Amino acid sequence: MSTKMRSMLAVLAGVTLLGTSGGVSAFAGQSATATPARITAATSMVPRCYTRDLVAGLHGSQIGLGNHGFVLTLTNTGSQSCSLYGYPGLGLENASHKLLTSHAFWGSTYFDRDPGRTLIVLSPGETASADLAFSYGSGLPADSVTATYLEVTPPNAYRHITLRIPGAPVLIYYGNLQVTAVARHTPY
Repeated sequence: MSTKMRSMLAVLAGVTLLGTSGGVSAFAGQSATATPARITAATSMVPRCYTRDLVAGLHGSQIGLGNHGFVLTLTNTGSQSCSLYGYPGLGLENASHKLLTSHAFWGSTYFDRDPGRTLIVLSPGETASADLAFSYGSGLPADSVTATYLEVTPPNAYRHITLRIPGAPVLIYYGNLQVTAVARHTPY
């Protein structure tokens, strides 16, 4: 085998290991910061969740010092298990469904710490969640956007789900949205 071929195989093995290494800890019910001891074939073989097999929702209402937030849920409505890994994509629309300028920031929010990327395997009917937050209210700069709808693109998906923002229309500071990685669903 040539040196170039060995290098390519080593890179592919490393990418595969990185892509699945966080998943074992979530799959086994360990904390997001745990380092997996081994990778199981069952975890890495679960297909990703497609938008058509998911239902999204915004739940609860978090308010504090000019910040507003919701628990963003993704529920598997399909007939087979599927997996999510990482952060949802986000966008904003006005009342006429016109796309607005927005910026999604991945990591901790005002209301919750970021659990980090972990592979979440959802059986039919199971739910994963992420914390969503933004600065809002009157008195924001003129460059802020007034949004009515939130576009949610599940991790590793290409199509989005559109949700009405509770209490919309909402003035959002410069269209900035903060969101944590998806994690095992917890009560909201």
